[in-house]
Amino acid sequence: MNIFPPFLINFLRKYKIHFIGWFIFIFYEVVIMGLIRKQFAPVGVYAFFYFFNIILFYFHAHFVMPAAKMKTVQALWRLPLFIALEVAVYVYFTLNLTDFLHRNGFLVFTNPPQLSLDAYLGTSYRVVYFILFSSAYYYILRYFEERKRAEEKEKERLLIIIENQRIYADLIKSQHAHLKAQINPHFLFNTLNFIYTSTRKAAPDAAEAIITLSEMMRYSIEEVSHSTGPLIGELEQVENLIKLHKLKSHQQLFISLEYEDEVAELEIIPLLVMTLTENMFKHGDLLQEAHPAYLNLKYEEGVLRVETKNLINKNQLHPSHHIGLDNIKKRLKAAYGDHAALHTSKQDEQFILSLEIHLGAN
Repeated sequence: MNIFPPFLINFLRKYKIHFIGWFIFIFYEVVIMGLIRKQFAPVGVYAFFYFFNIILFYFHAHFVMPAAKMKTVQALWRLPLFIALEVAVYVYFTLNLTDFLHRNGFLVFTNPPQLSLDAYLGTSYRVVYFILFSSAYYYILRYFEERKRAEEKEKERLLIIIENQRIYADLIKSQHAHLKAQINPHFLFNTLNFIYTSTRKAAPDAAEAIITLSEMMRYSIEEVSHSTGPLIGELEQVENLIKLHKLKSHQQLFISLEYEDEVAELEIIPLLVMTLTENMFKHGDLLQEAHPAYLNLKYEEGVLRVETKNLINKNQLHPSHHIGLDNIKKRLKAAYGDHAALHTSKQDEQFILSLEIHLGAN
């Protein structure tokens, strides 16, 4: 069973080097020098003086030296002044305290202290002696701290170099992937053009669907690398998307696209209107002539308004999780912040979407 409290054990472990150092120093001064001089003082006297000497040692290293601002010009007058104050306070306090303790019988000194010039000079020498040791200790601490900071900076520099190398490697991989992505669509478009040419006479509807799909894919690949682009190009692809769905369904679809001429010249993030249109085809019922779907774009006073309305398809195989709309909201937030807002609602079994983008604020 350990008789010492945990905090004391941790304290001793943390500062064991200090305890060992002071033990060796005191052993040398008390035992070795005592044997040489063949003179020893009472234990209480040693404890008294070493208690104040140790306090002086750490006080000078951790308070006086930092306060003197050793790395500045101010240290030229601060340090001598602070040392003089230390010596004066320490000598005056300890000599008067020892005189008081000796006269009242609390401690018995071999050589009773006398408040004389020799006593002041002798004690001052002892104070300066410990101050010099404390100053050396201070510079040793600073040396190890500076070396630790230098090692940490070097470690940070190496980490930055490693991170830059990783980023460069990722960039090279991205460039290779981009080149591959350019080659693969090129092969795909050539193949689609070949199929279009081969089927144009035998199956004109299929050929029309192929060339329409090719144009949409080319636009999607080219525009995805741009942050914004003219809306006219995307509106043309929305018309192609409508045409493609009509060819695929073999039924009459009731959907209309309406926009003003000035809307076509606006620049917004790509594939936004196409995603909204595809969302209408995916989740809407566009076969009811009484409830046609429409996509309307207007631009007024710096605000682009996009409105969609379609009958909700009740025969969907899979329920809508609104992933497409959530992605649109994230893209709008990233591109326009609070200057864009998307709202949805359901009314009379119809899905209504309203999008506003304040382009004048960007």
